[in-house]
Amino acid sequence: MSTFALIADPHVTVPNPDTGWTPPPIPTEPTMYEDSVELLEAAIEEINALPEVDCVLVAGDLTKDSEPYNHERARELLTRFRKPVYCISGNHDQPRPQHLRPVEFLDPDVTPVRTAEIPHWYGDFGFKHTQRTAYSCDPLPDVHLVGICSSKPEEDRGFIPPETLAWLDDDLSRQRDPRRHTVVMLHHSIIDHVPDESINPMFSWFHVENAAALKAVLRKHGVRLTLAGHLHMQDIKREDGLHNIVTASLASFPHAYRLMTVGDGAVEIRSRALQATRSRPDLQKFSREHTGRAFVSILTKVLMGQPFRYPRDRAEAAAHQLNDWWPAIAQGDEQFHYSAEQLGDPALAAYVNSFNDPHGVDNDLTIELG
Repeated sequence: MSTFALIADPHVTVPNPDTGWTPPPIPTEPTMYEDSVELLEAAIEEINALPEVDCVLVAGDLTKDSEPYNHERARELLTRFRKPVYCISGNHDQPRPQHLRPVEFLDPDVTPVRTAEIPHWYGDFGFKHTQRTAYSCDPLPDVHLVGICSSKPEEDRGFIPPETLAWLDDDLSRQRDPRRHTVVMLHHSIIDHVPDESINPMFSWFHVENAAALKAVLRKHGVRLTLAGHLHMQDIKREDGLHNIVTASLASFPHAYRLMTVGDGAVEIRSRALQATRSRPDLQKFSREHTGRAFVSILTKVLMGQPFRYPRDRAEAAAHQLNDWWPAIAQGDEQFHYSAEQLGDPALAAYVNSFNDPHGVDNDLTIELG
């Protein structure tokens, strides 16, 4: 049996060491960029104290917006793990066009690292070929690991190029050791984790655009386990025997990571959440409230648009009623109910309640691999 730790979306953010530039607060983002280093350090300390952990996986969004100095700091922090680390990149680890990130939030004095450059930067964290943004290895006796950088250039959504799909098909055809279970790690989801995720423009950027093609390759070779980040939530979904395990961001509520033990035809998943850092002794309380405030702004804008088209005052009032809605979803195992009377609109109540997952298990469970 082997155990690995899984973290996602650390979003390492430090001042520009040459100019001192630091990003201003982004009011509509709950990500705690200013706390990112302390949060990753807290996770490193906790995971290093666990003797059962054999290696660490990092499911992308290593940096705020792919600044070279943030990649340098991310690399330095990842070397503090006492066990081998395997990572991939995310949508924040490539240049962000202005329609995704207004210029005032981007460092004007640096050229961001491109996805194609990630293997050069992280060759000692899994990448073996500098010309391929994917890799495979056998880090544990029970595991064949595949890492794929899934970001579509100049987009937040995912896309797996045809040449990567062909490489994956070939790699998996060569993996014939019956003792090993294949684990595929990418940043974006391949199964819907929120209603209509893959087709709703509000959420489709969570998803791999050509997920069907990727899942066809995975099912051809009997892959059962895929890992993702990006959604900043704890969620596990199953589709025709294929599991997509999404892990929350270390840099936002609930600051969770996973411990996964593979062996005896099953994988046991245990989830833990950081409780404090040096600067945030009340991390969970502070972060949940911080996330709620950010989502009031986000939901106000959403409710003013289609299909609700509320006037601003009504949208703000409804958003305040829903300030704990997304934190509950992000924490996983969500069980909530908003009434039409509470929200003043049966359609809105039906919509937000459709995200409820009363029978799901998102944090601690065992998956039989067959």
